[in-house]
Amino acid sequence: MQNEFPARARRRFGVVVVLITALLVSTSAAFVRGQAKLASPDTSTSLSATGDVLKDVSRIRHLDILQPVKSGSKSHDEIEQSVISDLDESTTPEEFDATSKTLIKLGMIPKGFHLREYVIKLLREQVAGYYEPKTKIFYLASWLPISEQKSVMAHELTHALQDQHFNLRRFERWPKGDSDAELAAHALMEGEATAVMLQYSAEKDGWNLDLAKVPSLTDRMLEQDSGDDSAKYPVLSGAPMVLKENLQFPYVYGVGFVQGILKSRSWRQLDDCYAHLPQSTKQIMHPDRYLAHDDPVKIQITDLSPVLGKGWKRADEDVNGEFGYMVLLTQFINKQSARAAAAGWSGDRYALYENPATGDSVLAQYTTWDTAKDAREFFDAYAERSEARYNAKRSAKSQPNDCVIETSEGLVYIGLRDKDVIVIEGAGNQQQVASLSEILWKSKKTSPAAPSK
Repeated sequence: MQNEFPARARRRFGVVVVLITALLVSTSAAFVRGQAKLASPDTSTSLSATGDVLKDVSRIRHLDILQPVKSGSKSHDEIEQSVISDLDESTTPEEFDATSKTLIKLGMIPKGFHLREYVIKLLREQVAGYYEPKTKIFYLASWLPISEQKSVMAHELTHALQDQHFNLRRFERWPKGDSDAELAAHALMEGEATAVMLQYSAEKDGWNLDLAKVPSLTDRMLEQDSGDDSAKYPVLSGAPMVLKENLQFPYVYGVGFVQGILKSRSWRQLDDCYAHLPQSTKQIMHPDRYLAHDDPVKIQITDLSPVLGKGWKRADEDVNGEFGYMVLLTQFINKQSARAAAAGWSGDRYALYENPATGDSVLAQYTTWDTAKDAREFFDAYAERSEARYNAKRSAKSQPNDCVIETSEGLVYIGLRDKDVIVIEGAGNQQQVASLSEILWKSKKTSPAAPSK
């Protein structure tokens, strides 16, 4: 759902320009004396220094150079064609359509929103460079200001070293159905490249930046006001929140994850993360949970088709994760409350069912939480979200552990049992709610295996 678009749209590994601006101007302000004046873009000089930048990146990251890296530059139009090619290879029109239907059902994008087309425009505007594992070539955006070119090169050449040592092509065909884990893997790669880029930039400005000792860069970036970017980046500025947040997550939270690993380990030990990938956005947002092997509970939702009846089919199925629920809640309730309510996430799965003949749809979610208190907090937050989302109040039929909201799109039901919460949106009547919830509660939960010693 929330996590699905960016992971599938990012078969190449690169950096988005708004993050470059935020990191090099705002985040690095504590370490960099000042900013160079912008000059007219000309990538030829910077690209000729590829070997030198690669050596610096190799030294910073403690990864040997196994082979030289080819480089090139691309225009806006060429980057757009690359994005389209990736999308055509990795995501079918039906998959984009299914994601759109789920986001619309949740009120995250408006009806009639053309998701694929907007993603293309967004990445055309934002991609400052990318590394292509298939060809082993990295490309720099030809319009990028000179003052930012070598920093972007450091980011992309980090991906080249990752590929040489850890094989990035294995992430191109990620199994469908767990976008949360896929987004977490991308956050490892982009967070690492962002961290190296920051250290490289600081060195070039005469500063010794120790990422293990400075405060969280994630917190610093989240505190920034990006309101001044609206004129410079109109597509990003006008994007639904869910797209903005997902585009930036691998960089903003990924660099914080890398910091968390470096504080307790080292660059060399970061290599282990590629053998034992982070399993959820929760582990990225809370590196201590990764180090503690706090892997998610896997949930298999029971098929609801028999209750829904003839003509209904499952259109979409995936995992939201802690980050997905934080975004989903933040759309309609206070951000701090949303963050707190999502923080106890332990596992989830959702399934969207539709009846093409009638246009009706039902969204079912099964979530499990670290504690009963966490489950209660999410229950209350989702009820508040639903009231705001549908502009409706809880029915008099609601109970402390059973919330019913009558909306113009059908009934919303939120149920709480110990550490688990289920949600049904779009049910036709109370009898259907009862039948669906009875089956949904029978969904299978599989706890993670104990870590090997």
